[in-house]
Amino acid sequence: MKPALAVMALFAVAFALPWLSLQGVRRAWKRDRRVPSASGCSGAVFAALVLRRARVRDVGVVEGGKLFYERFNAAAGDVVLSRAVHGGRTVGALAHAALGAGCALQHLGGDKSWRRLVYWAQTQCLLANALPVLGGLLLLHPARWRYIPVLALLMFLIAGIQVLTFPAVRAAAARARGIVLGHHLLPPDELPAFDRALKAAAERHLAAPLLDCFWLRWLF
Repeated sequence: MKPALAVMALFAVAFALPWLSLQGVRRAWKRDRRVPSASGCSGAVFAALVLRRARVRDVGVVEGGKLFYERFNAAAGDVVLSRAVHGGRTVGALAHAALGAGCALQHLGGDKSWRRLVYWAQTQCLLANALPVLGGLLLLHPARWRYIPVLALLMFLIAGIQVLTFPAVRAAAARARGIVLGHHLLPPDELPAFDRALKAAAERHLAAPLLDCFWLRWLF
C-alpha cells in the first residue's frame, strides 16, 4: 500500500495549486455573474468592441464550448466564448470575453511568450490526460516504487510550467484592460469589479491541469 499512498500524496501536492485556482475561478464567477453591467453589452459584443478598438477586424466572435473554456481559436480566426459568456451581460461575462479578445491580440501581435504558451498548452493537455493512466499502471508494476520519482517529476513539471507561463495570460488580460480603460468601454464605477473579474478569469490558466484533463475534471 505504500507506493499507492505515495502516488496519491504526490497527486495531491502537485495538483493543489490547480485545485485552489479552480475553486477561486468558480467562486468569482458565481459572484460576478450576478452583477449586471451598465454598458448593456453582451460578452460577444464586448469582445468585438475590444478587437475593433485595437484595429483588428478579421477576427470573429462565436459561441461554443463550455464555461471557463473561452479561448482564441487561431486556426479558425475566432474568439470562442461559452454560451454563458457569449450572451451574458454581467461583469463576469464581460471579463471572460475581454480576456478572450486579449488572447487574440497577443497571438496576432506575435508575442513570443504567448506563442510559447500555446505550444505548451498542447503538451500540457496530453500529459495531464496521460498521468492518471500512468499512475494506474505504476500501481500494477512489480517494481512500481522505482518509478514514483519519474511520475512525481512529470506532475510537478506540469504544475510548475503552468506557473511559469502564467505571465503570458496576465499580459493578455492587461492588454484587454488597457483597451477597455483607454476607450472608456465601461463606466468608471464598474472598473473595480471588472478588474477583479478579469483577474479571476486569467487564473483559469493555473487550473488547466484539472480542467483540461478528461480523467480528472469530472471529479472537480
